[in-house]
Amino acid sequence: MMKYFLIIFLFIYSGGCSIAFSQERLIKAGDVLEISVTENEALSQAVIVKPDGTIEFPALQGVPIDGITIERFQEILIAQLSRYLPSTPLVFVKFGESYPIRVTVLGQVAQPGLYRISNTSTLQGAIAAAGNLIPGAQLTRIRLIRNATADKQEQVINLEQFYLKGDPNLLPILEDGDIVVVPGNPLATNVKILGSVENPGSYDIFFQTTILDVIFMAGGPTADANLKDIKIISQTGQAPRKIRLDIKDFFKPNSNPNFPVVFPGDVIYVSKKKINWQKIINIIRDLTAFATLYYLISMSSRI
Repeated sequence: MMKYFLIIFLFIYSGGCSIAFSQERLIKAGDVLEISVTENEALSQAVIVKPDGTIEFPALQGVPIDGITIERFQEILIAQLSRYLPSTPLVFVKFGESYPIRVTVLGQVAQPGLYRISNTSTLQGAIAAAGNLIPGAQLTRIRLIRNATADKQEQVINLEQFYLKGDPNLLPILEDGDIVVVPGNPLATNVKILGSVENPGSYDIFFQTTILDVIFMAGGPTADANLKDIKIISQTGQAPRKIRLDIKDFFKPNSNPNFPVVFPGDVIYVSKKKINWQKIINIIRDLTAFATLYYLISMSSRI
């Protein structure tokens, strides 16, 4: 009986150890560690594991701790502090709760702006907070601008590779104050057209798209559109351009009209025709003559 009991005990013990080992959590970048050193409040603090795996803590400057267990880190911490303290300290370390950081997301996302997200969030989490990408976003050259130091640090991230490989290491952990800029694809993005067209709104364009192309993307001009008074407002800081467009040139034999090319971010405004007072006066005059003639005919018929 004792023999069987010993076998069962060893089986349960070894199984329990394997389960505990499989559930053991390793320290990674972005984790919050709460360090408590007895009788030393100055050393009792919460620290964040930086992207390079190090933390800001006395006696551990520049020492990477990512990839190890919390117990192993505690042992290293006790050993390091013992070199500077008069006696071996009593140290407790545990994983802390996540906390919010502020990240600005700009460019080709649905809702650009400043967002508060978890400190454990990656680039993908910041983009999701901004409503995700919109058509025309360039996934291969997303910029991450970091202001953690006096000198700005800029990193270019290829989100397309993450989608292809599914490797989370390709997405950096974000820090408080980071700026994410999602550029537009230079070959496909959109322009906005307003005014006297059938369907005003935003339309995707491609390389060498002309203003005439955009007008017909928007359903064509309305009956009161003044195609000789079209304004293009550029988002690049250039002064607004006024365009005189005569569609009749497009249908002339052997014609090669040079319609202006539009660029991503341009706003096109098609104005309405102005009231032609001379035409109105002529119409009123014709109506008056017709009314006078009608009156004379009606009067003559009564005589």
